[in-house]
Amino acid sequence: MLTLDISREPRWLDLPHGVRLLAKPLDRITRAAAEGAALAEAKALLGEAAQHERSVFNGLYFMLLVRLIARRLVTAWEGVGDRDGAPLVLSPAALDALMERDDMAVAFWDAVIGRPDPAEAEGNG
Repeated sequence: MLTLDISREPRWLDLPHGVRLLAKPLDRITRAAAEGAALAEAKALLGEAAQHERSVFNGLYFMLLVRLIARRLVTAWEGVGDRDGAPLVLSPAALDALMERDDMAVAFWDAVIGRPDPAEAEGNG
């Protein structure tokens, strides 16, 4: 039997340095829309000639994709402060700044996008 988790409830994701993000589950439509937008933005930013630099293009695409998905899914956070150590209010700009850190972007990717299919992990895939 195939087991489906159809819960649409947000869950807390633990990231490095004590950062926690409350994120809605990622669905295929949101992911496809973010992939299309990230691809278009990467092409626009790099221009035609630079698109042939595959490693640069892939890095920019990944950064844009993570940022777009985070903006769509993250509804709250804990453990993020401003320069003075005061809790920072979640905003698109602040979330973008968090996702510009490689450690945070990769941890977010692993927690939201890179996790295995639950059905396959369970042996039902």
